[in-house]
Amino acid sequence: MERRTVMLGMGAFAAAWDGGAVLGATPAAAAGRGVVVDVTAHGAKGDGSTDDTAAFQAALAAVRDVAGGATLLVPPGTYPIGTSLVLGAGTTVSAYGARIVRNKDSGALLKNFDSVTPAYGYEGAGDIAVLGGTWDMRGALFSKQSDAIGFAHCSGVLVKDCTFLDTPSAHAVELNAVRDAAVVDCVFDGLHPGDGASLTTKEAIQITCATEGNLPAPGYDATPCEDILITGCTLRAGTTTGPFGALCGDHWGAKGVHHRRIRVIANTVEWSGAFGIRAADWQDSVIADNTLTGIALHGIYLNSPQGNALSGITVSGNTVRGVDGSGGISVTVPTGGARHRDLAVVGNTVESVKGEAGIYATQTDGLTIARNTVTATVRLTATGNSQGIHVQNSPNALVTGNSVTNVQGDGIGVDSGATGTLVADNTVTTTTGYGINAGVSGATLRGNRITGATTYAVRVGGNAAGTFVQSTTVDQVVGGTSGAAIGVMAGSTGTWLVGNDLTARGTGTPAIADNGTATTLVQNLT
Repeated sequence: MERRTVMLGMGAFAAAWDGGAVLGATPAAAAGRGVVVDVTAHGAKGDGSTDDTAAFQAALAAVRDVAGGATLLVPPGTYPIGTSLVLGAGTTVSAYGARIVRNKDSGALLKNFDSVTPAYGYEGAGDIAVLGGTWDMRGALFSKQSDAIGFAHCSGVLVKDCTFLDTPSAHAVELNAVRDAAVVDCVFDGLHPGDGASLTTKEAIQITCATEGNLPAPGYDATPCEDILITGCTLRAGTTTGPFGALCGDHWGAKGVHHRRIRVIANTVEWSGAFGIRAADWQDSVIADNTLTGIALHGIYLNSPQGNALSGITVSGNTVRGVDGSGGISVTVPTGGARHRDLAVVGNTVESVKGEAGIYATQTDGLTIARNTVTATVRLTATGNSQGIHVQNSPNALVTGNSVTNVQGDGIGVDSGATGTLVADNTVTTTTGYGINAGVSGATLRGNRITGATTYAVRVGGNAAGTFVQSTTVDQVVGGTSGAAIGVMAGSTGTWLVGNDLTARGTGTPAIADNGTATTLVQNLT
């Protein structure tokens, strides 16, 4: 990962890890990073058998004695630790080549808080960097639920070049009421079941707010996270453990609380037990250029556990491949939840999804789904409908410039309250269902090309009123006399069919099957 690229993506928190300094810290803190405290000088052996807890505690006490903070140096070696190490403000931990392992059910290896001292907002110990090291939670042996490292109520956190192993039923990195933080070039290797809840709820990086029961870090003032960058990271399953439930996100949250300016850029998910990336309660955020494979439920999942409205999120340039159970990119709302707004799904590649849809969105105002490529969706059941793109309850959505190919279901479906949607300039090829299925009033279908659809290339149904189908090109409809290039279903009223080219629909297939009321046909080529 180029340093300039990382710094540009980090917003207010510009990190420089040459010399162990964090830019944006106070001048005293930046100067203090030049002081290096070596754990071996305080008795740490690093031989893998000696308990080095006391040595680390002594070394961290020396770091805290340096005005503005200092660097804790952990040389290569293996260091058993039997308690949570608490970092003070202005601390850099440099652990390249080192392996730090738990030897007790002792909680997180590193954290910046205790369970009794309250901090509010972002006033806790910040300007902290953790650089390098393998952080082994040994969850198979010490299975009490615990994060690997955790930060709460603070500003200025950098976690870079770290590998996290065998976390027991929690999170590798906890960001709780944190702003200006970056997790860069880290590897999240394996989650052990431990004594916690279902692994599908456990994100490698939790981006959450300060609420009681969420983390023993008072005060519980529901402070959210802001300005978070996650980039260059890899999520994978360990050799003896299962995968995390997501690279990042939250399964918790609080009503009315949103995390802002979250950037998840250029990461790799090799295997996840539920979601690749879970955007929970995010606003004004970007999910871009990630590669996600081997996902159990949703590749990219936009949702709020508490029913909050998501807004201003762009999902672009991602590759989602090999989802087995739900959807590639999904925008959903829980029962009774608030509607989302201003979401854009643009320029993504979605391949080999077994589930309801390659791209699915519901209950969103200001929805754009554009220039995506969706290939090879497979239905969950023999009678299911695995649509390429499916939009519901999102009035005036824009679905444009997408390519949908080889779908076991409808290519593009617009229904259930997505009134006024514009479906324009899409290419749909080889579907076992309809090419485009429009079941809402006021929809406009314009300039689409549909090849190899089954039964109908375009179907207007759902008692739709005022649907407009223009300049559609239809090739090779499969279904013969049981279908048509364009089908207007009974109950549909005031449909306009204008300037469509249906000449290549195939022998024996009607051009138009009109069972609607007051359908208007103008200059269609049949």
